[in-house]
Amino acid sequence: MRPFRSCFRGLMRMVRGQRFRILVSVLIGLVGVAASLGFVWISKKVVDVATGDPGTPLTPSVLIMLGIMLLQLFCRVGGRYWEGLIVVKAQNALRSSAFRKVMFSTWSGKDRLHSGDTVNRLEEDIRVVVDFICVSLPDALITLIQLLGASVFIFVLSPNLAWILLLIMPVAVLCSRLFFKKLRALTGEIRSGDARVQGHIQENTQRRVLVRMLGATGRVIEKLGGLQDYVYGKTVTRLNYNAISRGFMQLGFSAGYALVFLWGLFGLRDGTITYGTMVAFLQLVGQVQRPVAGIALQIPAFIRALSSEDRLLDLVEAPQEEEGSDIVLQGAPGVKVEGVSFTYEGVNNPVVRGLDFDFTPGSMTAIIGSTGAGKSTLVRVIMALLQPDCGTITLYDGTGARVPSGVRTRCNFMYVPQGNSLMSGTIRENLLLAKPDADEDELREVLHLAAADFVYELQDGLETTCAEIGAGLSEGQAQRIAIARALLRPGGILVLDEATSALDADTELELLERLGARFRGTKTILCITHRPAATSYADKVLKL
Repeated sequence: MRPFRSCFRGLMRMVRGQRFRILVSVLIGLVGVAASLGFVWISKKVVDVATGDPGTPLTPSVLIMLGIMLLQLFCRVGGRYWEGLIVVKAQNALRSSAFRKVMFSTWSGKDRLHSGDTVNRLEEDIRVVVDFICVSLPDALITLIQLLGASVFIFVLSPNLAWILLLIMPVAVLCSRLFFKKLRALTGEIRSGDARVQGHIQENTQRRVLVRMLGATGRVIEKLGGLQDYVYGKTVTRLNYNAISRGFMQLGFSAGYALVFLWGLFGLRDGTITYGTMVAFLQLVGQVQRPVAGIALQIPAFIRALSSEDRLLDLVEAPQEEEGSDIVLQGAPGVKVEGVSFTYEGVNNPVVRGLDFDFTPGSMTAIIGSTGAGKSTLVRVIMALLQPDCGTITLYDGTGARVPSGVRTRCNFMYVPQGNSLMSGTIRENLLLAKPDADEDELREVLHLAAADFVYELQDGLETTCAEIGAGLSEGQAQRIAIARALLRPGGILVLDEATSALDADTELELLERLGARFRGTKTILCITHRPAATSYADKVLKL
């Protein structure tokens, strides 16, 4: 958990981005405060006229009262409408900004957060922060102004009673908020617990067939129960603290109301106040108590916002990849690896150690080795997805241009990762991720090159829907569509990471022949494989 000051500064940065929207909310609220105080004044006047001189006309005062009531209605409806509008806008803006940070954050080979936790932060924590900024904060400012206005009104009517009221209620609120630090810690623990619950549900729902076949369904459900019990226990503890604090607050409010009521009764008996003054005082007590209660209730909202801001800072303060224009090399660039080593965080021995190799322009290199030898790691380092511990990687072309491998040279790579890498959506949408403006002829060409002509035999063709991780297609079909997607992307270096592992021998050979006939000499191909067909078809073999 970050220090209070860091979380508070982060929260204030977000507030600055919403200043105009907050100001409009406060202005609408100020009109409402003026109307509520005006209603107290006109209520006193109407009651005094009704119980006083019968010759004084009552109609004008009643009409003013009705007008003030309409103004209050307008402020309530308009305020809630504006509040709903700015909450949606602020959530969208903040989520887009945080999502961009996530997408461009550097990667060390292992994600720091579970994907379910990340989604939880982008959804629930952003909702909590935005609710505080766009709802709780303006409400706190408005209620503070209402408190001041009502207090001044009470001072005008009875200074002594006002002092007593203003001393009783803040003491009650102060006593109720002695548990600030404990409440913040509990809120953070509950939010972390919620994230673990969501991550557990998300992952096991996605892999439910595997869980079922492993006979682990009961254990998975039992673990969910344990995670939920943890959240339940922390929530009950927080409820206990809140119950005690609210008890202090309600005790103070009850004492204040009783004091005013008794004061009014004795005043009416002694003739020192009018019935209108009694009505005004009872309303003003409510207008003092409600703001004090409102401000006090914003403290838990503030605590929740701080805890959520702490979690969001993990996303927005993550190291980011460099930005800049792409560096495109002509033709089929070569890749020269010199003295490259790479070690994963938390691992003692390097996965890649002191490697020297030249992937010459237009060549096809088969990268082979045992499981865990560093084949996939090497291509990730070459594509600047991972940063090497030492050594250099240089891209070069026939013109003599030489540039270090980095984020800006990633545009030269056409990449097919291992496994099923399709996204949910249609086959067309998956293909267009690589080239949004690709036409029908281009789609047909790359599908043919990837031996994925079967797409046109499906009932919906390119509009066939893929579920999460390409569910609904076989592994081999999904791999070929992924290869077609990579071929749409402009670039001179084709990287195939076990891209034919799910294909039968005949389909694999057909695919390699088509790729060779189309790209041999015009693309530099790096093929990670365990299959003899690829090694026999390659110009060079790199064994790790």
